[in-house]
Amino acid sequence: MIPASVTRLCSNRPVLTVSRLSENIQWERLEIPGLAAECGASLVVGSINRGEPRTTILAGVHGDEGPWGAWAIHKFLSSTDVDELAGSIKIIPAANPLAMEADSRVAPLDSLDLNRVFPGDSSGSYTQRLAAMIKSQSLEDADYVIDLHGGGSWCVNSFAFIFPGSEILAEAFNPPFLLESPMREGTLTGYASNLGSKVTSVEMGGRCVNEGVWAQRIADGLKNALGEAGVLNRVASYEKESIMVGPSRVLRPSRGGVFVPELDENSVGTTVNRGTLLGRLVDPATMRTLEEFVAPFPETALLLLRPRVAVVEGGAMTYVVAPLS
Repeated sequence: MIPASVTRLCSNRPVLTVSRLSENIQWERLEIPGLAAECGASLVVGSINRGEPRTTILAGVHGDEGPWGAWAIHKFLSSTDVDELAGSIKIIPAANPLAMEADSRVAPLDSLDLNRVFPGDSSGSYTQRLAAMIKSQSLEDADYVIDLHGGGSWCVNSFAFIFPGSEILAEAFNPPFLLESPMREGTLTGYASNLGSKVTSVEMGGRCVNEGVWAQRIADGLKNALGEAGVLNRVASYEKESIMVGPSRVLRPSRGGVFVPELDENSVGTTVNRGTLLGRLVDPATMRTLEEFVAPFPETALLLLRPRVAVVEGGAMTYVVAPLS
């Protein structure tokens, strides 16, 4: 039994509370001009302002990649003390809401890839108007832009894209692999980079038994990245383990069938020797092997893989691999 004197002493002490970013962020639901009434879509934007520098964090640009990025963002918000904040943060956890609702890469209204239409068009189709709203709400005044992608509902990823002059952002996530970003027209990060923002695109996590581990890893990466950027008053703390890899290669089936993996989700983010069997495409009726996917490089980095048996169409992305630099 605890003595009454101790109970009284404890009850008289002030209770120390910690205020988290999640408790202080202001959320706003914005209708997409000219389209909200007919499609029911809206964009949710969160913000917390402490001056400069200004950072924008987005997730769910591709609908089949969320809610893992949003989960990681909220892990970050709920575990970061508001007193650590030195700058401003703007957050869009579900950047492509109709695509996410359909568990599809693109929204069914126009089937356009949101990550290929920036800066968008306020008088265009749904996806073009969505891009224009994201641009005006979160990109035009951002010093840093972090775009969270991932394997999503069908695969798991393990890398981040490096942009010239923004290397420290990608490195702060300490992904298994780092990859130079390709120059693609209309991408969110490409557009933001052209505006002068320091940017990265993070491709980690997805649906697998380790999805909670990946979400926490991304949340920790956000803390490190914002510490490096000066948005948080904290020193980034991590042992740099990322490996730079060469240009990536996508392995795709030449026809439709059933995909059967030989490696599971624990293999993503590792390297295998040339010739290692990664998976097979089989006939759905006879289960006869139609194609084999093998590691093409002496040391093959596994950037993306499908960890589950799945029906796939011809040309579907099955593996993303790269040679060690």
